[in-house]
Amino acid sequence: MSSKRRSKYQLVLKNDDKNSFQHVITCLMEICNHNYYQAGQCANIVHNNGQCCVYVGWKDEVEEVYELMQAEGLKLELVKHTSR
Repeated sequence: MSSKRRSKYQLVLKNDDKNSFQHVITCLMEICNHNYYQAGQCANIVHNNGQCCVYVGWKDEVEEVYELMQAEGLKLELVKHTSR
C-alpha cells in the first residue's frame, strides 16, 4: 500500500525597516501562537540575522498564517520545509 506523504512548509519572517519590535512580537503571539518569550526571541533573530522560521505546518495551514501576517505588513517567505 503506497501513500503519498504530504509536504510541510515553513514561514520565514524577514527583516524590514517598517515594523517595530512590538508589532512583530504582537503578530507572532496573536497569529502564530508564540508566547511572549518565543516571539521576542524570533524578533531578535530576525533583527540580527535577517530572517527566522516562525511557523511550520501543512501548506494550506501555513498559507493562511502567511496571509494574516502579510496583512499586518510583515515581510515573509513561504518555503518547503526540509527536515534535518
